[in-house]
Formats: sequence, C-alpha cells, structure tokens
Amino acid sequence: MNILIIGNGFDLAHGLPTTYSDVLNFLYYIRCTSTWHGGKDKFINTHLNNIPSNEFLFQSVTNAFDSRIETGYNNCSNSDSKIQEIYDNLDDNIWFSYLREIYIKGKMKGINWINFESEISFIIEQIDRTEQNLYLPFKKFSSGEHDEKVQLFLSQLSFKKYLESNFRPDNYVVTFRDFLDKSYSDLRRLVRCIEIYFLNYVEKIPVKEISPDIQNVNPNAVLCFNYTHTFIRNYSFEKEIDIHYIHGETQESAYNNMVLGIDEYYSYNEKDKYTNYNIYKKFTQRILYETGFTYRKWINKMDELTYTFRNYKSLEDSDNPFCNNIFIFGHSLDVTDADVLQDLIDRSGVKTTIFYYDKQQQTQQIANLVKMLGQEKFIKMINSVPQQICFIQQNPMAKKE
Repeated sequence: MNILIIGNGFDLAHGLPTTYSDVLNFLYYIRCTSTWHGGKDKFINTHLNNIPSNEFLFQSVTNAFDSRIETGYNNCSNSDSKIQEIYDNLDDNIWFSYLREIYIKGKMKGINWINFESEISFIIEQIDRTEQNLYLPFKKFSSGEHDEKVQLFLSQLSFKKYLESNFRPDNYVVTFRDFLDKSYSDLRRLVRCIEIYFLNYVEKIPVKEISPDIQNVNPNAVLCFNYTHTFIRNYSFEKEIDIHYIHGETQESAYNNMVLGIDEYYSYNEKDKYTNYNIYKKFTQRILYETGFTYRKWINKMDELTYTFRNYKSLEDSDNPFCNNIFIFGHSLDVTDADVLQDLIDRSGVKTTIFYYDKQQQTQQIANLVKMLGQEKFIKMINSVPQQICFIQQNPMAKKE
C-alpha cells in the first residue's frame, strides 16, 4: 500500500501563496479597503506595492476596493458578501490583531504554520497556568507583569464589544471564562477568514507546474494536512484514491470544519488534570469538527498486508521486508502532528520516503524526526538494510500538460 502525506510545502511547490504571511497580508489589505478614505491609486501605492508579483491576488484586493459601499461612517461596507464577511470577522479580533502585530514587528519565531500556532500556544499557556478557576476576575492575569509579547497581546485585547453583545451591565467584572469564550470565538472567526482566502482566492489560481515525484508515487491514499484541494485538482490516476483531510478542508457550505489549534503544553502528569483550554488543542478540534480517523483504517490495512506478506511471501521477495510505503512531501514533520505521523512511520513492514526541497529543510526534518522517534530509534531506522527511512531531494517541477 502506498500512502502519500502532504503538508503546506506541497501547495508552495505548486506556486500557491499559502504561507501564514500570505494569509495575514492578504487579510490586512482586505481590511484596509474598509477603512481607506482616499483614492484608489493612493491605496495601491500605499499597500499593494508590497504584494509579491501575483496578479490574481493584486486584482482580488483591487476588486474588493471597487466593491466598497460608502456608509457615512468610519468604515465602508462591501457589496461582495465574502469581503463583507472578512470585514465582520476581523473586526475586534484579538488573534488577527496580535498575530499581525508581532509579524510586522519581526517577532514571529519562524516562517511555518507551526510557528503561527506556537504564538497562539504561548499566550494561552501563560493564561492557563495563571488560574484554573475560570470564574475569577481576568484582571488577575492582565494586571500582572509579563514579557513583551504578552504585553503586546493585552494591549490589543478589548472586551467592550463582547460585553455589549452579551448584554453585560456596566459594573460587570470580566472573568477568565469571558476571555476563553471571546478569544476562541475570535480564533474561529479568523479561521473562517482563512477559509474564504483559500477557497475564493487561492484555489482559483491556475497551477502551471506539477511534481514528477508525486506522479511516480502512484498512491492508494493521501493524508492531507492542508485545507486546500491542490492534489485532486491537479493530479489524476487510473485508480480511485482515498483522501483524508485530517485538519479539515475548505467548503462551499456554511459549516467550517478546519482545525487550527495548538499542541499539548502540559506534562504527562498534568494534562489530564488541567483541561480548561483543551478546545484550543488539535486533538479536541479534530473530534469537534469531525475531521475523522480515516487514516486509522489505512493503518489496519497496512498491518494486514504486513502479516500476509511475512507469512506467505514468495522466495523472490525474501530480501525486501517492506510491503507498505509512506511518502512525505512538503511536511515539516513537526511534533505537533506526531500523534498521527508516528502511527504511520513507526510500524513494521513500512518504508518511509521523505522528499525535501533543500538541505535546510532536510536538516529540520531530521531534527523533528529525532524529537518524534528518539535519536536511537531514528538512527536504527535510517541505517537499516534496506533503509526503513530515506530522504530524497525533490525533482524540479514540470510543466502541467
């Protein structure tokens, strides 16, 4: 059985603007169209000259500018319902404000989505460890001394509109429960904006090149960590392929099942005791948004194939201990996805082939595998004969026919 695992690097290899910086910048430009009170040419010179050469995105933002409706208030509305939805969901959104702020100040730790998620995790962990009683005043945290990032977060945080929409009295004291409810609602509103960006903009960009490596894999199943449909839109095989979007997928329907969460930050002995903020964690969101456990069926099938192979294989196959193959393309192998990845990689009868873009990426993948498997096991798997884990540099992309 051949299983292909793809991450964000897969979309990037196909020329799609799917980094977190692409998302934050695009949403920021869209939001700016709602508050701009000058002419179109000045708007373009002020904001859009910073957009990399992508005519489609440039045109999308200028179209959003053209579809504005002057309201007589500080902010414009928009005749495009998707743009208006972005306006509404970014309004008073603590996560968009904070993440955009630390990004433009150069304080984001890295360039991958995992770094985006780790910034959320850092804030939530600080607050979670401060107080376990959600009904105590949030001031216990907000009035304390904190590092620069937490102070920046608090400077962006306002409960005014939240309290008004929930009809709280003027003398109401904001609690940790209020913070949890408001902040998670803001996260889901941001996720909806990300879905609109991918579905209505990114997925309309024509893909001009495809990967010969992917074509050669000829997978039976694809485990996709992306929200997009780049694989099924650009690759076709004679057989039917089972695809599992483990973090959800963009959809035309009103229901949003996209997972954007964080890893467990409590120790083994703590994690079952402290669960107030579990809704932020990926394992909870996968259950809540029903992204499914299809990949577990594949694991069962691989185990059955391994059993059959080892008990009934012909003499000609005796030198090859692998009857299942895992191919990984465009995934950092970060430990936040270790609960899924290790289940697939660390199995008898499975060979894992990891494609890397350059030596920098390969070095990071090796480091993440050591964290996931342990150094001793990783060395044993890569030094086995034949290799249980191997690395192959990606071939250049080829023109799509």
